[in-house]
Amino acid sequence: MYDTIAAIATPIGTGGIAVIRVSGSDAFTICDKIFKSHKGKLLSDAKTHTALFGSVYDENILIDEVLCTVFVAPKSFTSENTVEISCHGGIFVTRRILDCVIKNGARLAMPGEFTKRAFLNGRLDMAQAEAVIDVINAKSTQAASLALSHMKGGLSAMINELREQITDIISEIDAVSDFPEEDFEKITFDEIKERLFSASDKIEKLIKTAERGKIIADGIDTVIAGKPNVGKSSLLNAILLSDRAIVTDIPGTTRDVIEEKVSLGNVSLNIFDTAGIRETDDKIEHIGIEKSKEYINKAELVLFLTDSITGVTEEDKILAGLLENKKTILVINKTDEGENKDICFEGKNFETVHISAKTGDGIAQLLEKIEDMFMLGKITKDDFPVITKTTHKQSLLRAKEFIDSAKSALGVMPDDMISIDLRNAAQSLGEITGIEVSEDVVDKIFSKFCLGK
Repeated sequence: MYDTIAAIATPIGTGGIAVIRVSGSDAFTICDKIFKSHKGKLLSDAKTHTALFGSVYDENILIDEVLCTVFVAPKSFTSENTVEISCHGGIFVTRRILDCVIKNGARLAMPGEFTKRAFLNGRLDMAQAEAVIDVINAKSTQAASLALSHMKGGLSAMINELREQITDIISEIDAVSDFPEEDFEKITFDEIKERLFSASDKIEKLIKTAERGKIIADGIDTVIAGKPNVGKSSLLNAILLSDRAIVTDIPGTTRDVIEEKVSLGNVSLNIFDTAGIRETDDKIEHIGIEKSKEYINKAELVLFLTDSITGVTEEDKILAGLLENKKTILVINKTDEGENKDICFEGKNFETVHISAKTGDGIAQLLEKIEDMFMLGKITKDDFPVITKTTHKQSLLRAKEFIDSAKSALGVMPDDMISIDLRNAAQSLGEITGIEVSEDVVDKIFSKFCLGK
């Protein structure tokens, strides 16, 4: 924490601009050793959030013309003195500047160390810090909006409010228990129970957002399923707007599962194009069909592809039987090829979309239906927070369990036992924002970040 650290903050490669970030108490002193402003001004004399144009030298050898942006503590991402050196984006030049910074007293930063310092310096709490990497990894508009909401403190505010509710109850119970002779305004068990019910309900509501949050952050595991030669690979290509899968008129062309990820506005899909399901004596095709069934079983969404020319076949009926309790959209393909037959399955009430995978007609409507099915409407700052991480869900589940235990113990168990449950609940909530978290957990979380962030 007392070293001045440095790292390349932009992806390694050839580009227009690269950025080397330097943070720590000696950031200005170190950078002044290698940077000469064209106006003769030192970085250590510059005002915060200003930029100086000049050159970087390795001793007396010119390396590059650069722009240095100055952030004076505590008005920086890390709350430390920070310099961001913007240079030309060549690999050699960028690394040479970094080497100069390190040679003059900085240390190479560890993965996530800039964000870790922001957390340890109180600039961000843990939920906000974890949201930084979610912004970087966002796969869709929705994922980016949700991550930004968390980074701005939307989730943290709710967690802190819940934790404050619980600690207020603890302090009131402890005051009455520890100082019975004092004239405190005593609260009744009914009042405590009502406040605990309120906290438990809010936590339950947060827990219920986990499924939606995971889908927004990670994408929807989507299987394209159907009989052979119905147009599954053509549908995949139409969604991707590229010829990813081989398309032929020969049934059984797709033998293995083809996986692709695609971000389409609010929707991020992890698409699996599977082998056509039918009876076959071909051993290799049979293996592909069994794998298709496995993927259907694990899928969050199945696009059940049929065609409007042949209508419902026995193969379609077999597949429909595998889709019990699965979120399914019946996609009726080949609407461009003439007279369309009705497609319906007895006892099934599938959402239905008509498309032509060949021309692309109906693809937009299909994607809109997926958004509606998974409630992926626009997220605003006024929305109830949505959790995206399994660790957050686990902490909330533990907190709710302790609160429910305290509710059950009211009037039955001693007050100090109730306080223990509530303290455990507060601790579980504190794990989300980092108030209650071990050094090992902090190190593990930030080690997943990229170098330079």
